Amino acid sequence: MQYNIPNTRERVAARRQTRKGPDTRKNHATRNGSYVRPGPRRTLVQWIQTGKIISLILLLTAVIALFYVFTAPRFSVQHVEITGNNALNSANIIDEAGIIGQSIWFIEQEQIQQRLLNNPYIEQVHIHVAMPDRATIHIAERRPEVRWQLNNVQYLVDSSGKVLGIAEDSAAATTDDEGQPYLVIVDTSNHLLEPGDNIDPDALTLAQALTVRLPTELAFTPNMIGWDFALGVYVLSPSQQTIVFGQTAHLERKLLIFERLLKDQTAFTYLDLRPSNPFYRNDQPSATSP
Repeated sequence: MQYNIPNTRERVAARRQTRKGPDTRKNHATRNGSYVRPGPRRTLVQWIQTGKIISLILLLTAVIALFYVFTAPRFSVQHVEITGNNALNSANIIDEAGIIGQSIWFIEQEQIQQRLLNNPYIEQVHIHVAMPDRATIHIAERRPEVRWQLNNVQYLVDSSGKVLGIAEDSAAATTDDEGQPYLVIVDTSNHLLEPGDNIDPDALTLAQALTVRLPTELAFTPNMIGWDFALGVYVLSPSQQTIVFGQTAHLERKLLIFERLLKDQTAFTYLDLRPSNPFYRNDQPSATSP
């Protein structure tokens, strides 16, 4: 007869398993909190303790601030300063640039520079933008060489008005070797001029301004730009009208008055724009205005 001897070890292990239950590891994990999902309040406390809530607030604040900075009208160009211009009018440069109202963050400087360089009198352009709404446009004008003509002799003059010497070519020359036109100022006064003497720099500045602005703004091309001790700077029209500007003071007012007379086709042979109340006369009533 054979007897089945029970496996004592297996019986003991089975009893222990029955007492612990089938999910011993799960219950152990639950007691330790590994499988517990914290509530919203506890999650908020944990975020505060770990700094997550502060990081989230800072992120949202940064996003809102960036959105405001890039879209707010305050950061669009409202004030433009023009530097380096002597002959060209600042308002005209601003209009040509088309920069007013553009966002300072999205200004396409290359396009603005190219637009301004299309002006034949502008040689170089540099643009600087500053917060919140300012821009500075620095230009370098393309100036014709200045020659001061006295008694059919042309003298070379630098930008400060110093006489450098007598031009080697003839007085009939009107352009340099590169085809750029000379600015010839005809001196009708009776005096002597020597290298090293100084010409009134205001007369040079005004002559340069008139050379550029009269054709471009008033569609008026002078036949000659002259200077006289008594008159200052004046111009002659193709029909030999004399228009006296004097000095650069109040140039904008003088140009406005002259433009109005041209538009009204006012007949005159002599126009003096120097006084606060400019006057003109017409010695030849039958003469037509330019």
